[in-house]
Amino acid sequence: MALRRRSPLLAAIPLWMALGRADALAEPEICYVLDGILLLYGIILTALYCRLKIRSAKKSAERKEKQTAEEGVYTGLTPHAQDTYATIGMKQ
Repeated sequence: MALRRRSPLLAAIPLWMALGRADALAEPEICYVLDGILLLYGIILTALYCRLKIRSAKKSAERKEKQTAEEGVYTGLTPHAQDTYATIGMKQ
């Protein structure tokens, strides 16, 4: 007699569990696609970063070649003639 009074929800639980397993099978494929996209994104960013570093290294090497031994970092600079703390003329 106890078997006749079972709730329909109890009969549906194994069905829901089976459907959940079928949906879970599709999740790894989605993860593989997302992993592939992230991998491609990482490779592209790494390539762009390396290209930027190589270009900046070439430019700095070209600047050093143009700079002669006489020229330094401070070439062309003159000392500051005016005193930073100039006194204000006082009226007497």
